[in-house]
Amino acid sequence: MCATRNEQRVDLPDDLSAARAFRDVLRRGICPEHGAASLDTALLLATELAVNAVRHGSPPVFATVTCCDDVLRLSVRDSDPRLPEPREAEPGDVSGRGMALVAALSERWGVDSHEGDGKTVWLELRTAA
Repeated sequence: MCATRNEQRVDLPDDLSAARAFRDVLRRGICPEHGAASLDTALLLATELAVNAVRHGSPPVFATVTCCDDVLRLSVRDSDPRLPEPREAEPGDVSGRGMALVAALSERWGVDSHEGDGKTVWLELRTAA
């Protein structure tokens, strides 16, 4: 259990502006204890989660930012039960690298399936020292 916890949820539009809406929550300083390096990584990964949800998921889509001590957790939930299928993009591909970025830059990540009610893709980042 965390000593300090701060959480904010935001409903995301069903288009690519969802990424901006998710980044705006992070920029508002929901987790002031996180350093600039963590914020830059969080902004990139928030974009990936939001874009994947609106491109491959189903509305409604919402994002949650949770700060718990030294961990920043980003999650996006949508109504599509299909789980993400990370793939290896070829050099000439214009997409297909999002989940590889999530895996490479986050401390941990995963997917929670909600029986008949979609899924939540989440990741965790540690604060910058």
